[in-house]
Amino acid sequence: MEGRDKGNLISIITTDIELLEVFYAHTISPIAIATLTSIIMVIFIGRYHWLAGVIALVAYLIVGVVIPMWNGKRGSQKGMEFRTNFGELNSFVLDSLRGLDETIQYGQGEKRKEQMSEHSKNLAGMQESLSKMEGSQRSFTNMVILLASFGMLALTIWLYDKGAMGFEGILTCTIAMMGSFGPVVALSSLSNNLNQTLASGERVLSLLEETPLVEEIPGDVETSGAESMEHEFTGAEAEHVTFAYDNEVILDNYSLKLQPGKITGIHGASGSGKSTLLKLLMRFWDVQDGSVSVDGTDVRKIPTKHLRDMESYVTQETHLFHDSIANNIAIAKPGASREEIMEAAKKASIHDFIMTLPKGYDTEVGELGDTLSGGEKQRIGIARAFLHECPLILLDEPTSNLDSLNEGIILKSLKESAKKKTVVLVSHRVSTMNVADVVYEMENGRIS
Repeated sequence: MEGRDKGNLISIITTDIELLEVFYAHTISPIAIATLTSIIMVIFIGRYHWLAGVIALVAYLIVGVVIPMWNGKRGSQKGMEFRTNFGELNSFVLDSLRGLDETIQYGQGEKRKEQMSEHSKNLAGMQESLSKMEGSQRSFTNMVILLASFGMLALTIWLYDKGAMGFEGILTCTIAMMGSFGPVVALSSLSNNLNQTLASGERVLSLLEETPLVEEIPGDVETSGAESMEHEFTGAEAEHVTFAYDNEVILDNYSLKLQPGKITGIHGASGSGKSTLLKLLMRFWDVQDGSVSVDGTDVRKIPTKHLRDMESYVTQETHLFHDSIANNIAIAKPGASREEIMEAAKKASIHDFIMTLPKGYDTEVGELGDTLSGGEKQRIGIARAFLHECPLILLDEPTSNLDSLNEGIILKSLKESAKKKTVVLVSHRVSTMNVADVVYEMENGRIS
């Protein structure tokens, strides 16, 4: 799902799913009612004469089956286009809200407003097209009902002249024909709503049918307290790894050994594969060739929960939830005490800042952490890594948004923590690499 429009996904899991209610609550029962009513009416009218029953049956089938199928077929593409464009408008609005500061800064408000108006006009045009289709279908349905009613009247009069039906048959069959189209007309009208409903169903199903590129391994590694105390973490290793995003090769026959109890620095330009290596260690992706192992076992054989318990991963962009600072840090260790959270914050050089806030650790960070600076968000991400208490810490540009003082405090904490842990430090900063025990240079998927 990486890279998918968030607004479109929100549209699928809200309005598209809501539209499915039309199918379950307003489609199945009308079909059952229309079918049962039509059968009863065909038998009732057919008792007066079988030809009258045939006309009733044909009329019901045209109004309740043929017209809805014809209308559904011609409107299915339009319905899908409407739902897709509705999702794109949601994405555009969400994108505009997130980029409000930049829009104001560069005076793009009017242009953005025009683009939003254009999206809305396109959507309104599609809605108008669907409405016209609905109108033509309704007109055609009414025409068939009128023809069937007058046809029934003409037939019964002819049968009356032939002596095959009494006068009461003319009245009963004609009135029954005119008054019994309600259930099948409901079916005919359903096709208008179903154009969007079926498109919504297809969008929801396409989301549900998405399969992860990396299948998680269920279960966990059960170890007793004595065994876990005796076990020493043996580090991690990449052996002859080749990895590509689609056709773009990022790592080519790449090997690296991460020694336990040491800080391993990986330095290199953007796009050289540094971040990709960390994602492979986390098993967010699987290698095409070679192997990645953690604690002596191939990551493809380690239960996913256990693998993630052994690792802390600090990304370049720290995501903060709309919650308190304490809860945002405590994500790394559910049930952590306030003292543990504060200790982790001190190691990440964020404790003093938090204590200056009116509510301290209970301060809400706002949506996407907008009330905090980039450096403050990054330090909260580092505090999570310290709180997680795992043997392998993966840091991707952990000090890119920090000043030299805070960087020094965090690197000092890392140096102290590394005595019992394996730390991988990815950065393009030379100053950050000074804390590493060994530094590897990466260039075009190769290492030196």
